Amino acid sequence: MLVSVVLLCLCILFLLFQLKSQRPKNFPPGPPTLPLLGNLLNLSQENPLEDFERLRNSYGNVYSLFIGPRPAVIINGLKAMKEAIVVKGTDFAGRPQDMFVNDVTQNRGVILADYGLRWKEHRRFALMTLRNFGLGKMSMEERIHDEIQYTIKTLERSTGGTLSPQVMFHNAASNIICQVLFGVRYEYNDEMIKIIVQCFTENAKITNGPWAMIYDSLPITRSLPLPFRNAFKNYKICQDIAMELVNEHKKTRVPGEPRDFLDCYLDELDKRDNAGSSFSKELLTNYILDLHFAGTDTTSNTLLTGFLYLMSYPHIQERCQQEIDQVLQGKERASFEDRHNMPYVQAVIHEIQRVANTVPLSVFHSTTKDTEVMGYSIPKGTMIIQNLTSVLREEGQWKFPHEFNPENFLDKQGAFVKPEAFMPFSAGPRMCLGEGLARMELFLFIVTLLKRFKFIWPEDAGEPDFTPVYGVTLTPKPYYMKVQLRSSMSLSGEKLNISTSCLFITASISKPHIVAEQASFCSGSFPSMFVSIFLLWFFLCFVILLFKSQRPKNFPPGPPILPVLGNLLNLSLDNPLKDFDRLSKSYGNIYSIYIGPRPAVILNGLKVMKEAIVMKAVDFSGRPQDLFVNDVSRRKGATGVILADYGSSWREHRRFALMTLRNFGLGKQSMEDRIHDEIQYTIKTLEDSIGKTLSPQVMFHNAASNIICQVLFGKRYEYDDDMIKTIVQCFTENAKISNGPWAMIYDSLPFCRNLPLPFRKAFKNAEICQGYITRLLNEYKKTRVPGEPRHFVDCYLDEVEKRGDDGSSFSDSQLIIYSLDLHFAGTDTTSNTLLTGFLYLMNYPHVQERCQQEIDQVLEGKDRVSFEDRNSMPYVQAVIHEIQRISNTVPLSVFHCTTKDTELMGYSIPKGTMIIQNLASVLREEGQWKFPHEFNPENFLNEKGEFFKPEAFMPFSAGPRMCLGEGLARMELFIVTVTLLRKFKFIWPEDAGKPDFTPVYGVTLTPKPYRMKVQLRSKQ
Repeated sequence: MLVSVVLLCLCILFLLFQLKSQRPKNFPPGPPTLPLLGNLLNLSQENPLEDFERLRNSYGNVYSLFIGPRPAVIINGLKAMKEAIVVKGTDFAGRPQDMFVNDVTQNRGVILADYGLRWKEHRRFALMTLRNFGLGKMSMEERIHDEIQYTIKTLERSTGGTLSPQVMFHNAASNIICQVLFGVRYEYNDEMIKIIVQCFTENAKITNGPWAMIYDSLPITRSLPLPFRNAFKNYKICQDIAMELVNEHKKTRVPGEPRDFLDCYLDELDKRDNAGSSFSKELLTNYILDLHFAGTDTTSNTLLTGFLYLMSYPHIQERCQQEIDQVLQGKERASFEDRHNMPYVQAVIHEIQRVANTVPLSVFHSTTKDTEVMGYSIPKGTMIIQNLTSVLREEGQWKFPHEFNPENFLDKQGAFVKPEAFMPFSAGPRMCLGEGLARMELFLFIVTLLKRFKFIWPEDAGEPDFTPVYGVTLTPKPYYMKVQLRSSMSLSGEKLNISTSCLFITASISKPHIVAEQASFCSGSFPSMFVSIFLLWFFLCFVILLFKSQRPKNFPPGPPILPVLGNLLNLSLDNPLKDFDRLSKSYGNIYSIYIGPRPAVILNGLKVMKEAIVMKAVDFSGRPQDLFVNDVSRRKGATGVILADYGSSWREHRRFALMTLRNFGLGKQSMEDRIHDEIQYTIKTLEDSIGKTLSPQVMFHNAASNIICQVLFGKRYEYDDDMIKTIVQCFTENAKISNGPWAMIYDSLPFCRNLPLPFRKAFKNAEICQGYITRLLNEYKKTRVPGEPRHFVDCYLDEVEKRGDDGSSFSDSQLIIYSLDLHFAGTDTTSNTLLTGFLYLMNYPHVQERCQQEIDQVLEGKDRVSFEDRNSMPYVQAVIHEIQRISNTVPLSVFHCTTKDTELMGYSIPKGTMIIQNLASVLREEGQWKFPHEFNPENFLNEKGEFFKPEAFMPFSAGPRMCLGEGLARMELFIVTVTLLRKFKFIWPEDAGKPDFTPVYGVTLTPKPYRMKVQLRSKQ
C-alpha cells in the first residue's frame, strides 16, 4: 500500500522531471525541453517556419529540438546544409521510419524509403525511366503542351468574371504526371482523379494537424480508433485504384514495348523475376502514388505562387512577355530549349521557386550512422530537418533575400545565373528526382500562358496576401485572377485581331468539394488550444500505456510490463524468491523482468548459471552503477570492491584483498588463533546462560564482527562498544531501507533522489560509519611502522605509499569504503549462516548428536579443533555445507550486469543489462541434489559416507565475482560450529512452539528471531 501511495504521489513529478528529454553529449544546443511535449510548445502549429528562424537566431545554424520525445537536428544556412547534405550526403541520406507518414504509406515507395539497396535501385530506375520518357526531349514536351491546351480552354471558357486557379493548376499538374505514369490523361471531372485528389488533400490536412503529432509523440495511441485512422483508409482507397490500373495494364501491355512508367516497371519485374529483388507488384502501387503526389502538389503550388506574384508585379509580367514575344516570334509554341534565350524569364521562374519555397523543410532525413556536422556529434538515426527557407532567404547569398526580385538570378550584364544557395529541390543524394520534369513544366506553362494571356489582380480583391498556408507543402491562400487575352498573339498560325475593348473571362466551374476543403485547411489546422486540451486528456492514457517498457529483440521473455512499475507488482516485497521460482516455471530458466523502467535478466538453474558466470564470466562480471546501494556506499568516487564495476580498479583491489587475507592466515594458525580467541567470549556468554534460554542473534553477530575486525584493524571490541553498536545499527537500518519500498522508488524514479525522503537516512548512516573508519585510519597512520603491517589497514597504507601518485586507484577514500565492505560482508553472511545452522541442529537432534560423536572421536585428546581436522570429519563437513545450502544467505548474490553485448542460451543480452542470479534455483534444483527440498546432510555424502561437494553448491556464487571472503567464512563456520557442539548441547525450548524456518528476506536471508536452551555436555 505504501508503495502504491508513494508512486501515485510521485507520478506528476515523474512526468515533469524523469521524462524530460536529455540532449546527448556534444549534441547541438536548443531550447529547454518539456516532459512529453519536448519543444512542441516552442513551435506554432499553424506555421512553425518563423519559429525555426527565431530559434536559429538564438542557437545558431545547427540546433536541436525534441518533437515530443524524439530528438531532431535543424540544419540552417548554406554552409551547414552543404556539409550535411552534400559533403556528407550518405551520412544524412536516411529517412525516419516510424512516423505517421511512413506507417500510412507502409514504408514503401521511394520518397520515404530509408537509405539502402531498395531505395538506390528504385531511384536509379525512376531517373532512367523518366529520362527515357523524354525529360528534356520532345516526347515529354508534347505531353505538357497537350495538357496546356486544356488549361487554355478553361481560361478561354471562363469569360465574364473571375477565376480561382487552384483546381485548374492542380488538375493540369496531375494529368501531366498521369501521362508519364499511366500513359493517359483524365478529364478534370473524372471520378478516379477526384477521389485520389480528395484522399491526398485529406491526408495532407491530417499529416499537418495535431492528430499526426499525437500519433508520432504517443505511440500507444496508434491502434486507437482516432481521426488519424482516416489517413490509412484514404491511402488504402488510393492503393486499390492504383492496383486496378496495374491489373488493367497487365492485360493490355506488350512486354518489351513500354507505353509508360507502369509498363517499364512491369518489364523490370519480368526481367528480375523476383530473385531476391526489391521490385514487386505491391511496391509499384506505392511507387506510382508517391510520384503522383510529388509531381502534382509541388508543381501546382509553385504555379499558383508564380501567377500570384506576376499579377501583383505587372511590370515583371510585362517584361517577361516582351522577352517571350521576341524569342518566339514566328514560332507556334515554346520549347524547353528556348529557355537559354530567355534569361529574364528564367530568372523570374527561379525567383518564383525561391519565394514559393514549396517544401520548406524538405522531406525529413535521418542519419545513417554516427556522424558530425559543424563540430557537433549526431548519433545514428537522429531526425534531420533541413530548413530550406534559411538558405533560400539567407543574408549574403542573395541581392534581395526578403523580396520578390528576379535580379537575384541576373548578373550585371543581365545574363541568367543560378546562385549556389538555390536549392528548392534540396540537394545531395536525396535531391528531388522529379526536378527535371518540374523545371520543364514550370517553363512551358508560364511561357505559354504569358504569351497568350495577361493576368490581372481583380480590383475588388483588396491587397494580395502572400502569406502561405503551411502544410506538407506551402500553398498560397486561395485567390481569384482576372484574365485578358493579349492584343497581339498567334494561335495555330492564324492572327486574331482583338478590338480595344477587353474580353474578360469568368469561371464557369463552381468551386468543387476539394477547394472547399483546401479553404478550410487554409484557415489553419486545429487550434493549438485544442492540441493542449487533447494532450491533457491523453495524460492518463500516456502514463498507463506509453511508458510500458518494451523488451528488445530476442531478449529473454517475461511477464507483461506495466508502465512506470514494470514488473514490481509481480514480486512480493516481503520475499520475492517464490515469485522468481514461479516465473521460471512460466518463462524458463532465463527470463526477464522490469524493475521499474530497468530491464533485468534472471538466471536460474546450474546450466544457465555456469554458461553466464563461469564460461562467459567476463561478459557478466559488471556491477550496475546507478542503484541505491551504489550511491549510498560511494565516497569521493571510491566504490570499494564488492560493488565496483568490472575494470582495472576492481581487479587491483580484489587481487590485493585475496593476497592480504591469505598472508594474514586464512587456513593458517594465525587466523585460527583469532577465531579461537573470539570463540572464548561466545563460550562465556553461553556458560552464563546455562539453565536459561538465550537469543543468539547478537552473540553470533558480535562474534563474526569481531573476527573480521581483528583482520581489518588488528583488535577486537567489547560487545557493548559504542562504535561497534553504532556501525551494526547503521548497517541494520540500511539493510532494511535497501530492501524496502524507498530503495525501489530511488531506483525506479531517479528524479526523486535529491528529495528529502526517508532513503536519505541511509546516506546519513553511511556517513556515520565512514566517519568512524576515518578516525581509525588517522589513528593507525600515527602508530604504524611502514613495512611492518599489523593488519589489513596497515597493508593497504603500505600499498598506497608504494604506488605513490602514479594514478593508482588506491586511496584513503577507497580504503574507507573497502573496510566497510569487508566488515559488512564478513559479518552479516557468517552470523546469519550460524543462526540458521543452530536453528536446524536444535530441530534435528539426531544430526546434532551424530556430529558430536564424530567430533568427540576425531578430537579425542586434543585441546581444540583446527581447520585441518575438517578432512577427518566427513559428516560434520556435510552438515556445515548443508547448512550453507539451506540457509542460502545471499539468495540473489550481488547483482551483476553485462560488460558488453553478449548472448546467453540463445538470447541476446545488451551491454549494461542487470543480471540477477537466483542462487536458490541452483541450491535446490531438482536433479542436482538427493533431497533438494529438505535439510539432509546426505546431499554431501556419497554411498561410502565420504564427503563430496556437488557442482551445484555455490552459496558464494562462482566465477570472477565469487565472494572473496569464502576462505575466512568456511574457516569460521567450521571452527565455531565444531567448538560449540563439542562443549554444549543445544535444545529447542519446550515452550517455543514449532520452529519457523521461513527466513526474513533482506540484503541477506536471516532466520526469524528465536531462542535456544543450552546445556553443558556430560563428556567434555
